[in-house]
Amino acid sequence: MSDDLDPVPPGSLLVHAGMPKTGTTALQRVSAARRDLLAGHGVRYPGTGSNHRKALFAYSARPVGWDGPGPSTPKVARWRELRDEVRSAEGQRVWLSNENLSDEPEETLRSLVAELDREATVVLTLRSLPAQLASAWQQYLKSGVWISFETWLRRTIGDEPNPTTTPSFARRLAVGDVVDTWVRVLGRDRVVVVVLDPADRSLVPRAFERLLGLPTDVLTADELAGHDANRSLTAAEAELLRRVNRVVRDRGDVGWRDYERFVRDGAVEAMLARGASGDQRIVPPTWAVQRAAALAEQQADRVRAAGVRVVGDLTHLASPVRSVDKVRAPKAVPVDAAAEALLAMLSTGLGRGRDFSGAAPEPRPAAPPVRRPTLEEQPTAAVVRELARRLRRRLQRLRPAGRRQRARGSVNRK
Repeated sequence: MSDDLDPVPPGSLLVHAGMPKTGTTALQRVSAARRDLLAGHGVRYPGTGSNHRKALFAYSARPVGWDGPGPSTPKVARWRELRDEVRSAEGQRVWLSNENLSDEPEETLRSLVAELDREATVVLTLRSLPAQLASAWQQYLKSGVWISFETWLRRTIGDEPNPTTTPSFARRLAVGDVVDTWVRVLGRDRVVVVVLDPADRSLVPRAFERLLGLPTDVLTADELAGHDANRSLTAAEAELLRRVNRVVRDRGDVGWRDYERFVRDGAVEAMLARGASGDQRIVPPTWAVQRAAALAEQQADRVRAAGVRVVGDLTHLASPVRSVDKVRAPKAVPVDAAAEALLAMLSTGLGRGRDFSGAAPEPRPAAPPVRRPTLEEQPTAAVVRELARRLRRRLQRLRPAGRRQRARGSVNRK
């Protein structure tokens, strides 16, 4: 741990801007679970959710998921609520966390900091790029991507990468650009880089405890399990989701909100809630690990050149991981995983949450019978029209049958 990592001043803002897949989710969840404890130490973690993604997406008018039936951009009211809470937290250190802030352009970041009207410090957490490959791909699967792991790797870090495949990952590879952008927005002395250490999982929470002036272990998440620890999908679970995504995206008539509700927050979360299993993990091919390590060394050089504060060892960015010569997609899915996914979708469809823990929704009350207003209850114009209608009907009944028939015939000839 760096000795000069002093707490940010009371009344200022600490922004955790990613990078994605660097332990952000676990840190966000433990922070949300301990909001009251943080407040007792003079730290405000705004909102009620685990992170501030939707509020910040609303600010930048950034859609969630894909375009389709139903709106996919969060309502601007979410941003206003967050902004107002930040501004009202007088004398407290305020902590915002959303890893997607590493993807935003400089002008958006400048205006965001100005809107929040507080002195800000940003923290960027970095992790071994080879170690991110599998977790990044499965995270994109949760957003509807359906291409295979091997194909995705070829299109993102292969010899001829296509940055349009998953644009946010292309930006994520350019860590040096992200650091330089924040330096231009805030200044070199208010940008901190924390590098994950594979041998010391406490390094990141300790860094945030120091920056926020918190006691040791307040942000430790050792007790989290299952999806709360943000475990990755197994190879079989990922293949099941990939095939579902392919059908959904080919149809073209499924909106993001329905997908998020039934698949992402329903089936996927139910599979993750099974906890760790002995099923096959997602393992990258050797060529991709070697390519990622070379890119990571370039990133480390860019960070060093930026002159920002660094906590941890930048050489960890190129740390290798286990690899295989060829990636083979599973041909079968464990029965437990498939059952959990189906049950979660059924429970969600019944309005009972992901695991039938919610109460069944109340049946809709029957619509009351339509009562036609009496003549006395109608306005004058309506009364006149109704009297005229009744008079015409009475006159028609008084006509001789032959005249009524001739009248109908004359109408039909017209």
